[in-house]
Amino acid sequence: MKTSPCICNRKKRFASREAAEGLAARADITLRAYKCELCKQYHLTSRTKGMKLPDFELERRGKLGKAS
Repeated sequence: MKTSPCICNRKKRFASREAAEGLAARADITLRAYKCELCKQYHLTSRTKGMKLPDFELERRGKLGKAS
């Protein structure tokens, strides 16, 4: 995902994917972490169309395969 410099500067930065997804898991809306090509850190986005969602979001939606 390409992020423009002005967007990158406005977004919160996370040092690790785990830190970004930790906040995303607590959010009221669907968020996904991605690594920014500009700052080399992680940001959150609400754009998920065609993207792999993290396990916590699949569980929230009831779409994660359950072991029988």
